[in-house]
Amino acid sequence: MTVPEARTDALAAGQEALGRAGWRDARARFEEALAASDTPAAWEGLSRAAWWQGDEATTLAARERAHRAYLEAGDPVGAARMAMWLASDHLDFRGDDAVARAWLRRGAAVLDGCERCGEHGWIALLDADIALLVEADPERAADVARYALGLAAELGDRDIEVVGLAILGCSLIALGAVDAGLRRLDEAASLAVVEQFADAVSPGWALCHTVSACADVGDFARAAQWCRSLHEYTERWAGRHFFGICRTAYGSVLTAHGDWPSAELELLSAIEDLQATRRGLAAPTAVRLGLLRARQGRTDEARRLFETALPLSHAVVAIGDLDLDAGDAVGAADAAERVLRRLDEGSALERFPALELLARARAAIGEHDASAAAVTELERAVTGLGTHYMRARAHAVAAEALLAAGDADHARRMAEDAVDLFEDCSAPYEAARARLVLSAALAALDRTAHAAAAAKAAREALAALGARQDGAAAGDALSPRELDVLRLVANGLSDAEIAQRLFLSPHTVHRHVANARTKLRLPSRAAAVAYATRAGLL
Repeated sequence: MTVPEARTDALAAGQEALGRAGWRDARARFEEALAASDTPAAWEGLSRAAWWQGDEATTLAARERAHRAYLEAGDPVGAARMAMWLASDHLDFRGDDAVARAWLRRGAAVLDGCERCGEHGWIALLDADIALLVEADPERAADVARYALGLAAELGDRDIEVVGLAILGCSLIALGAVDAGLRRLDEAASLAVVEQFADAVSPGWALCHTVSACADVGDFARAAQWCRSLHEYTERWAGRHFFGICRTAYGSVLTAHGDWPSAELELLSAIEDLQATRRGLAAPTAVRLGLLRARQGRTDEARRLFETALPLSHAVVAIGDLDLDAGDAVGAADAAERVLRRLDEGSALERFPALELLARARAAIGEHDASAAAVTELERAVTGLGTHYMRARAHAVAAEALLAAGDADHARRMAEDAVDLFEDCSAPYEAARARLVLSAALAALDRTAHAAAAAKAAREALAALGARQDGAAAGDALSPRELDVLRLVANGLSDAEIAQRLFLSPHTVHRHVANARTKLRLPSRAAAVAYATRAGLL
């Protein structure tokens, strides 16, 4: 057999192995082809096999060799394709967004003057993904995704179409148009599970976006259904990093539904998968595992996980939440504002957690106008982010802010709505926390029996989940009179009004508030009320 024949046979065998997910066999065949002749197709094939195996060094080296070889062979389309994948690799393996953008620009420059082709579409898709996930610019991401979809229609390219639909769906959701976004995601995921694609990566890319976006917006039933499809895809193609993304989304679903032991297994497996194969994709998983740890009361571990995910906005907000629970309302407000400063107002979904934190932190500080402004923006955002879960979150934060501002009856109604909506979407932890706010509102309205019943139900639900209940120890330290005073502070009464109600002197009331703040280690009366409300002490 001549050298060209040996190379051709090895290349064909390598391509056949790629088509059946035989990554080890494919790698061996492409290495055999390269031993016979240094060709760009063999380097590209080797890079694909190594990519599926999670071999960072070989993937990057082989892509770079293929890029140069295609240029030397006068094939700008092949060179652009390798540049696009190098951009993707630097993001996924290393989180190097500047290097990724440079390779993407290189790919676009190489195609300058070429007829419109699929590589134009792939470069646009990765550009849209960077706009969405790195730059937090969902409006530009949507525009670029629409361009890619137009190109897909022109070329009849199913691969570009399925990924373009998924990115467009995620972008619309991020902009607050959840219904329209979910329709695009369902369309993309349906294509992913029934169509044949030229590149096995395409359906996985689309399904990963689908399950992650559904989990982010609280459509847990939809997320769980598409997780099953992603899991089947991942098993077929033996892609460990796809397992990590699938497990992250499913872990979020299990966390929300209260199956924390199973959620922990999924999230730990996801962290292991991603850290072993795609370190650049691991940060969101670290945040989700950290949120579970915080609910379990393992706050030191949660903080360490959040710190590994910085400067991700969700990690900054999560650390702010821990600070607020520890009594540092000023630090929490600073964290929220830090995130909001770097996000455009159109980024409704990503701004949402920061606005929740800001509303709660400003209420704890006693800045009720600023808290109300954050709640108002939340309520505007939730008109588009209209799942039961997102609406419930907005109502729960509004209830806490209203209670801190002394509007107990309005707080009661909002808390009741939050409880109902959380229960409708099977989110028992959030329902229990909202029920604690409801209990405090009822207590402020002197509906003592109803308040006690709501608090009892909440604590029983939290105990069944294995959640932390840090309010119990703090509550034991507060005297009955201190609790009485805090309830009236929560209802908006001044020291003089509380003194008249309880037949005490204003000085004694002030001392009770100061003692409560000292015992709870909190900086202000508003912070003490907010903490006691969340802990169910009132």
